[in-house]
Amino acid sequence: MGNFLCDMNLKFCFASLLICAILSVGCERVNTVSPIPEAPVNYSLNIMRDAPSLNVPGNSIEITEPNKANQYIGYSGLVIVHSLEEGVFYAFDLCCPHEHRRDIRIEASMINAVCPECGSVYDLGFGTGYPNSGPSEYPLKRYTVTLSGYDIRITR
Repeated sequence: MGNFLCDMNLKFCFASLLICAILSVGCERVNTVSPIPEAPVNYSLNIMRDAPSLNVPGNSIEITEPNKANQYIGYSGLVIVHSLEEGVFYAFDLCCPHEHRRDIRIEASMINAVCPECGSVYDLGFGTGYPNSGPSEYPLKRYTVTLSGYDIRITR
């Protein structure tokens, strides 16, 4: 019985180390400091009035122009995402951090975003903004989202 428990503990430790090694491989190439220049962000909208599609988890909208004179949308614009979790929202800059040019914007599609220039694919649905594939070593620049009823406010 003692050898059986020892073998099980050894197998458990080996499996745990293997899982940690596999999970860390994808994270090695991701830098957390964004090369996207700082820009003011202060944007508000009402989901029911301005973006009813955001009521559905997994949907997103892109903002490339402020809707009021005193609103700011970051460096290249905003993508606002209703995560896969009901009632949780994320906002990212539309600028591809690999290209870090204002005129090259990621294109959101459900829970991912793709850069049309470099082909990097970024996670949107779980709020990380991390690259899933492609040459990018940086996550999308993420902004703070405050939800009050159906009103969303995005700040830096």
